[in-house]
Amino acid sequence: MIYFALLAAIVAIGLKWSARSISRNLMVQGSQGPAQLGGISTGLLVVAVVLLAVSSTVIIPAGHVGVQVLFGKVNPRALTEGIQIINPLVEVQQMSVRTETYTMSATATEGQVRGDDSIQALSSDGLLMPLDITIAFRLVGGDAPRVYRDIGADYVDKIIRPASRTAVREAIAGFTAQEAYATKREALPLKMHELLTERMRSLLEQREDFKGAAGFLIDQVMLRNIQLPAKVKNAIEAKLEAAQQAEQMQFVLDKERQEAERKRIEARGVSDFQTIVSQSINANLLQWKGIEATETLAKSPNAKMVLIGGGKNGLPVILNADK
Repeated sequence: MIYFALLAAIVAIGLKWSARSISRNLMVQGSQGPAQLGGISTGLLVVAVVLLAVSSTVIIPAGHVGVQVLFGKVNPRALTEGIQIINPLVEVQQMSVRTETYTMSATATEGQVRGDDSIQALSSDGLLMPLDITIAFRLVGGDAPRVYRDIGADYVDKIIRPASRTAVREAIAGFTAQEAYATKREALPLKMHELLTERMRSLLEQREDFKGAAGFLIDQVMLRNIQLPAKVKNAIEAKLEAAQQAEQMQFVLDKERQEAERKRIEARGVSDFQTIVSQSINANLLQWKGIEATETLAKSPNAKMVLIGGGKNGLPVILNADK
């Protein structure tokens, strides 16, 4: 609002001065020549106003914020995307708030630093392992003025890179070579992310202006490659293969034990069934079943022949008898 008021005041003063100049020239020199002079003055005033208006606006592109610097003093309010009205004397520094990546690699064409920029880290079992790492991070827009004032626009080299390398070394120190290379490879980047976030917060909170401010957000830590000596790599792979074979054999043994247990349970069930049946069968039951069978056979419409069984309890058998 102050800038708008200032601009309006300048325009008003300029128009007033132009009007007075035209009137004075008309009174003194006549009408034609002074009118032309007044038109030129008005045109110059319009050009000056346009230039002032242009210098009082700035366009912040998408994915950026603007940091206002006036005579070396940083304005704590960040300019957001779009057209912004500013003090014509302000210098605006544009800073990206998009997700950026920083790669440290042994391959010269991949990392930001040419040559071997991998991180040399010691595992918990004392093995030196070069690591290729990519850090995905972004600047918090509201904290951009503080970052610019206290760290500078080159914050990647001043804080992101050293903090990342330190956090990676601290993380790998809690893992053995085998865990980092194979068995806990997914857990290692998560630990790196946790330690890097803590280290960044610790570094920024040392300054009073950053109390309660994030500054940067670490989106992800990506473990691209672990370089191991060929002998160590082969030994780890052989150990993992032996462990897989042992697990497979254990699975086979467990399966055979389960099958043997299933057969024992089945045999026990058959034995129990036979014991129960044998205990429930006696002479009276058999005689009663014979009577039932003879009665059913006698009622059959088929031809029958009767055979008398032997013994005092022999039952007749009817075969091919007429109806």
